[in-house]
Amino acid sequence: GPITVAVDLRSMDAFADALNVTVRHCVLEGGAQLRIGGLSESTARPMPHALVNMTNVTSLEGTIVLHGAMPLHSSVLLANSTLRATVGGSQYVQTTRGHEGSRHGPALVLDGVRLLSTRFVMTRSTLVCGGESCAAILVERGLGANMSSVFYMDNCAVLSRTHVMYALASDLRVSGGSVFSIQNSSWSAPSIGFYEGAFVFKDVVVDGGSVLQIVFSTFRLGFAMLIANTLTVTGGSWLVHRDNEFRTAYVVYVENENGVAFRDRSVWSILHNYFTYGSYSSTIVRMTNGWSSPFHSRPTIYGVCNEAIGTPVTDYGEDLNIGTPVTVLDCGVCTMDAVCFPARTSGISGCECVCAAGGYGDTCLPAAVPDGLGPLPFPDADDTEVRCVHGGSISSVDYPDPGVRGLCFVNVTFTAAIVLDLSRFAAPQQTLNITLLQCVLMGLSVRGSDARVHVSVVSSMMDSGELEFRGDFGASSQILVVGSTLVMATRHATQFRRFSLGANSSLLLLDNLIEGKGYAVYLPFVCLDGGGIIIKGNKLRGAEEEFPLESAVLFESAVLKNGGYFDFENNTMSAASGIYFYGDTTVSSAGLLRVVDCKFVGSAEGFEPALVHLDVTVILQGGAQWRVEGNNVSAASVIGMPNSLYKIKLSGSGTTVVLANNRQVDDSYPFADMAPWSTVVRPSARFVVGCNLQDDEEVSYDGAFPVEVVVFRCGTCNDDAACYMPGTESVDRGSCSCSCKDGWHGASCLPFEVPDTVVPPLPERAVDGDTSCVANQTLTDLTLNMWKTHHCYVGVAFSGVGAVLTFSFDSMPLQLPINITFTECTFREGAVLQFVGGTEAAESSGVLIRVSQTVMRSSVVVFALALPQHCDIAVTEVAAEQTFEVQLPDIMSSMLSVVMLQKVVLGASSLLVSNVKAHASRYGGFGLYSTGTLTLVGGSSLYARYCSFDGYTHMLHMYRLSVSDRSVFALLNNTMSSATSLLYQHHRFSVSEHSVLRVVGNSGIVACAIYAEELWTVQRSSWLDWRDNDVGVGAMFHDTGSAFVSIDSSSVVTLTGCRMGSTGLSRPLLSQADAGYRFFAGCLTVLGRVLTTTGELELSGITNVTTVAACRDCTKDGDCFAPLTTAVIDCRCRCAAGGHGDVCVPAPVPAGPPPPPPPPSPLLPPPPPIGECISDMVYPEFAQSVGSGLSWLCYRNVTFSGGGMSLTVLIGAMTGDVANVTFDGCTWRDGAVLLLLGNAYAALGSLNIVVTGNTFSDALLSPEGGFPPRTNITISGNRFTVTRMIPRLGLGLRKPSCVAMNELAISNYSAVVLSGNAFQTITTSSSAIQVVKYALRVTWHSVFAVLGNTFHMAGGEGTPIHLEGYAESLSLFVLNSSAVVVRGNLVSSLVQYVIIFVWVFCVESRSAVVFRDNDMQGSSAVFFSSHSSHIYYNSWLQLSGNLCRVSPVGAFAVLNPTVNLRDSMVSVSGNQFMSSKGTHT
Repeated sequence: GPITVAVDLRSMDAFADALNVTVRHCVLEGGAQLRIGGLSESTARPMPHALVNMTNVTSLEGTIVLHGAMPLHSSVLLANSTLRATVGGSQYVQTTRGHEGSRHGPALVLDGVRLLSTRFVMTRSTLVCGGESCAAILVERGLGANMSSVFYMDNCAVLSRTHVMYALASDLRVSGGSVFSIQNSSWSAPSIGFYEGAFVFKDVVVDGGSVLQIVFSTFRLGFAMLIANTLTVTGGSWLVHRDNEFRTAYVVYVENENGVAFRDRSVWSILHNYFTYGSYSSTIVRMTNGWSSPFHSRPTIYGVCNEAIGTPVTDYGEDLNIGTPVTVLDCGVCTMDAVCFPARTSGISGCECVCAAGGYGDTCLPAAVPDGLGPLPFPDADDTEVRCVHGGSISSVDYPDPGVRGLCFVNVTFTAAIVLDLSRFAAPQQTLNITLLQCVLMGLSVRGSDARVHVSVVSSMMDSGELEFRGDFGASSQILVVGSTLVMATRHATQFRRFSLGANSSLLLLDNLIEGKGYAVYLPFVCLDGGGIIIKGNKLRGAEEEFPLESAVLFESAVLKNGGYFDFENNTMSAASGIYFYGDTTVSSAGLLRVVDCKFVGSAEGFEPALVHLDVTVILQGGAQWRVEGNNVSAASVIGMPNSLYKIKLSGSGTTVVLANNRQVDDSYPFADMAPWSTVVRPSARFVVGCNLQDDEEVSYDGAFPVEVVVFRCGTCNDDAACYMPGTESVDRGSCSCSCKDGWHGASCLPFEVPDTVVPPLPERAVDGDTSCVANQTLTDLTLNMWKTHHCYVGVAFSGVGAVLTFSFDSMPLQLPINITFTECTFREGAVLQFVGGTEAAESSGVLIRVSQTVMRSSVVVFALALPQHCDIAVTEVAAEQTFEVQLPDIMSSMLSVVMLQKVVLGASSLLVSNVKAHASRYGGFGLYSTGTLTLVGGSSLYARYCSFDGYTHMLHMYRLSVSDRSVFALLNNTMSSATSLLYQHHRFSVSEHSVLRVVGNSGIVACAIYAEELWTVQRSSWLDWRDNDVGVGAMFHDTGSAFVSIDSSSVVTLTGCRMGSTGLSRPLLSQADAGYRFFAGCLTVLGRVLTTTGELELSGITNVTTVAACRDCTKDGDCFAPLTTAVIDCRCRCAAGGHGDVCVPAPVPAGPPPPPPPPSPLLPPPPPIGECISDMVYPEFAQSVGSGLSWLCYRNVTFSGGGMSLTVLIGAMTGDVANVTFDGCTWRDGAVLLLLGNAYAALGSLNIVVTGNTFSDALLSPEGGFPPRTNITISGNRFTVTRMIPRLGLGLRKPSCVAMNELAISNYSAVVLSGNAFQTITTSSSAIQVVKYALRVTWHSVFAVLGNTFHMAGGEGTPIHLEGYAESLSLFVLNSSAVVVRGNLVSSLVQYVIIFVWVFCVESRSAVVFRDNDMQGSSAVFFSSHSSHIYYNSWLQLSGNLCRVSPVGAFAVLNPTVNLRDSMVSVSGNQFMSSKGTHT
């Protein structure tokens, strides 16, 4: 954390022999600072010498600060350490005047450091610096080495974004016979910025017989290695660049002109270096930036055996840009002045320096070379110490020093995923030991290198990432994972990829909880050559119900040989399958595959769950064994091989399969789901089956196994089933017990022994109790700290696909109350807020989630899996605009949804979605979307109320729903516009155990309220409440053609107070009803008419009603949840104890904001008096139904416009002996719809509808439904123009049309006449007059006529009259002295057909279809029927007197395949066809 540990040398004992400061095996993290120093140069001299020893230090966003002067003869050592920092993470603030505002993120700071006869050594360490302008080492107020001091950077690696050592307005001064050495190191600072150097100072001075050397190192840099204003080397000093590789534009860049000075016999040696391009430039490779010294100060420079860009350097001015003469020596030639420090050298022997007094090291340096430089030697063979890190938090792990045999962490919290590549451990011929005890992990990958290793992960936790073992683990290795909790939202929790164990090696997973989204343990390819895997005592879960490979353990391929074994014992599993073999599996040469004493519950429907699922051929040979014994299985088979193409093949002596003593709890699945020919048993191999129970009865194996299988019954002893015979000395058949050979183990004489385990408790994690809020920020990428109790965001904008906030409850301290709030936040451009539970509802102390007053732009809120118990969740007051689908991590796209539920389980919890106003600019999404099974149990509730959705296909798309144990699901008072349904059900709904499902008070322009694909079951004193919904002209239910509600004797269904165009029921609503059920129905308004009697309800498909409910009458059983209601007074339910809300439901009603104020009602004109008209006005854009209680409606010269303009005339609500409806001279445009909604049961004597002189421009006229007797509809003198399809919910239009009819039926002396109209369509494949879904019916002395109209259809693919009808049924039905007449029309353009019948047309009983005297251009066919036609009983089809100005391409009339005539006539006469020459034929 942001703390400072200060060691002030001024406060230490001035009379001690030495000042000792030791920092060993320590971690600095999260802004921590270690400060050592405090002396000035004057106060340092009298102090005792200091010994500062810093070894094995790990710094993560921490800083080590050395400041001030060191006492004489001191020593500072930084060794074997890793220091990492970033500009954004480091808390260090520099104090150099003028630079206070800049940030450099240093890992090490040298602040005014003065070395006085002092050794400063940095060796075998790594420094990493990240971020713009970062500096791994920052220098403030100068760095000086004086009085024979040394500064060594030896065997170090530095990685920095910009600088390695950066001085703020500071100098480097090496003087008084001192040495500054950078040697055997690697620098990487690949900046591409101009004037950005790795080693930057104001002035660099080397004087007084001192040395600055840069030797035996590699530099991968950008602009320059050294940058300074001036470089001064005087007093017989030495600058050395020797045996380096420089990848940079400039090695030395001196800014000032004439800023380089060599004086007093000082020397610069450039020896054996390699120069090439760096990251700054691909053209510049220079030693300097082009300086030339005055003649009197020319330096002595030696150039020996250097190479630039692969070419030997011969001209140092041309090749390396050195602007002064250089003495060039050939490779292998040495002179004392070039390769030695002359002042301390007495001579040279070959190329070896002979030092004088005071000369040190290979080159006779002026100060002693410190001890302990260079890489560490390998330790003695008997040095086995692996030091442990205890406690703390770290985000990365460095590999140990050479010779150290492993790593150990105890009670450490890792804040990032860790990768341990064992090939990076430098301990040859040793056993590596990796231990993690009571640690918190975020992902761990251990990668084998064929070395022997012992890995122990004990009592640790992991709730993100995955646990992975990869590669080859050498002989006698052991991997142990015991007592740990690994619960991940990733596909798999633990995986072993390309994994092999050497001889006598073992992998043990013992007593763990392991849970993955797809599978708990994943073994893509496993080779066990003499080694083994033991998985025992674990709880293993795979969470995805819809994923067929979801399993506890997934093998993609496995090879067990030479005694290799897989032992799966005493595990508890919940998944689609227990152990799934998905790739070829071979067990040979005494290999053993064993599944014993496990408990397995299958969790998926439709995927053939099994304890052992074989989607592969399994080969057992050479004495191999496979044993499946003593397991307890429910909702699954014990063994399954559903694909009969695969085989189980047994061959070789001693090869055995044992399937015995297993118990299958129920018979919902076969015991062995496999064909007998799937098992192939060769001679001398054995397949033994016996004493398996199904529903407590012994299993019959008929049809499952071949005759070669050995079957034994319960109560008998079979040697192979009782014992592992290779390890058995003898079998006592009386007790059915085994006597083992020496070295064999357990009651069954196995070749391995399962160790007993003592499991320490899981680690205790420190909980962050910070309750502050993140406020008024914009976040595009963030990482959440799950181990805290309060998460608060106010006014925060989460933007982009990187802004994914995932609250994983399995990773949170649920033993404490959790509070998560988002207030006045914005989620936009793909941001996701998701809350993820586990496979079971965890115990909790309460979880409060509030998302309120929020704006969402193409973003989504997600709840997934089983949420903790006692959740109180509210998503309220949301304004949402969805323009594109949001891609969720590991989940399918959100389908433009605002709230998404993925297999959510609520236990003793509530979820409220309220006051959401959402608009989707692309049709096809679901406002609320639930995938998988939504489960409400334990008094839970889910409410969606006061929401408004526009532009979505369904308000709520539900895959499957289960409401039980006093729970409530409710959709209340929501509105929907332009949608298919309010509630779409894909799979079964179940309401049981005193629970309630309510769909009440909702309204909208929808095709139907409830779109049910599957059965709804209501049982055990539950209530299905459908009341007071208003879907206008839509249907209450989607017609699936079958009943879909099953109710038992104790439950209730209420269907009252709803308004609709139809019930949508062609079959009874109830599929099954037990004696004693209650079904309340009534007060339903259908097409404006209130249904009040049993007969009227039955005519609309509502049958088996037990009580017909009258309007404004209330009953305890029909209007309240009766079990918790004491009485109904004034239509108010009085609740008993345990009843909640206005209808006494069994779970508390979640509190939320009040309903939003209703939108202002447009000023609509009142109905006109009889004989008068609403006239000369622009009608408000509003969906309105008119006609209720009226006998007269008239609109004259009124303009209706806009896609929201829909005027519905409710014929069923009109009254009177004669009703008249007139639209005269009106204008309809821009998506407006006129719906003439018939009702055959309207209480009218006669009805006259006139639509005349209107202009329809991109508007739709839609007569629909059955009309009462003596109806006359005249549509004449109108002009229709369409350029696009005009949608109308429930109609199902697929192409642009001018007049669209659905289920239009006229009878009993009625007529519909379209005459003198002009139809023009601009788009191709359009129609003028279209019958959409249900057939046009003209019966009992009625006529439908199309007379004297003009059709102009653009594109050549249009059809003036298109009769579609219901699939595989009728397009037209004309019956009982009725007629359809198409006469005297002009088709002025090429068309595909003039009239088409997509399905059957039927003309019966003195009826006629007449098509005559029409004038047409060209077509494929004029009259086209694609199915058989029926003309029966004195009826007539007449095709006469028509003129085709261009002959049809195919035929004039196509009647395909047949015309069925009974006592009837087809007349084709007097038709004329123009030839290509214009003559009649």
